[in-house]
Amino acid sequence: MKTTLIVMALFVFSLPVFSQEESLDKMLDEFLFGKNSQDSLLESIDITDMELQDVLDAMYNYRFIYVRSEFENKTFFSGQDLGINQYNIAGQVCYQGSKGLSIEIAGIMYSKFEPQYSTTVLTAGYNNRVSGAKGLSIRALYSRYFFAKVDSIESNAFNSSANIGMTYQWKGIGSSADFALLLGSESSAQVNWDLFADIPIIKFGLSNKLSIEPEVSFYFGNETVVINQYITRPRFSGEIYTKKKNFGLMNTMLRIPVSLSLGNIDISAGYNFNFPRIPGSNNKPAKTSFFNISAGYMFGF
Repeated sequence: MKTTLIVMALFVFSLPVFSQEESLDKMLDEFLFGKNSQDSLLESIDITDMELQDVLDAMYNYRFIYVRSEFENKTFFSGQDLGINQYNIAGQVCYQGSKGLSIEIAGIMYSKFEPQYSTTVLTAGYNNRVSGAKGLSIRALYSRYFFAKVDSIESNAFNSSANIGMTYQWKGIGSSADFALLLGSESSAQVNWDLFADIPIIKFGLSNKLSIEPEVSFYFGNETVVINQYITRPRFSGEIYTKKKNFGLMNTMLRIPVSLSLGNIDISAGYNFNFPRIPGSNNKPAKTSFFNISAGYMFGF
């Protein structure tokens, strides 16, 4: 029972599709003319003053909806193999506006869970560039989790989270950091830090390209470790169990995706490696790996 609850809670950390982090910033760069600077873009086309104003209005008064689906051939929670050999399919729909309003709905299904469709996540908040600080964006988001009813689970420890974070991108490299406070019948905290790069292989057209986008992510969180000890006392002899909550590095993930951008369509496929840890424990979980493929489409209006 307790183990199942912990697994369901840790699920929140395991799925990148639920984390907006730098993903909306990357989408925004692609939406605004494929990461080309404004000056380079304007130099490349011959436009009148009125047309120039139209271009600038489009750049600074945008709205878009992004739809994405992802398949992973193996499922791990905080990078750990819990002995359940299953795949998962996730989907998300995001809205992003130039004033910073960000809204997302996401869901996931697991092949071996009953029911297979497990969780829906609704997220809303602020995500936008910082005026005067090129390449820097900040976000403040709130997420609400809706878990499918399972007979063996009476309740889940966490039902929502509050997140703050920032992303900095300079040319083809960047870094992102987020702090999340998990809320519900219990409370906990998570920190993740990402380092990423965008290495073009082939460019064709204004924004079409094939690229490698390696990323290293560090996930920090709380892990509850149960310690059993055999003690002998004048009036008691036997085993006692104590619980200790430790905060530390829970998983390091290395992603090596190859991404294809074709106008408003992006397709990505790659291999991922987990290096899990259990904070406060001498146990060393086995390294894990999995394959993923995703496809997304952006609607600008």
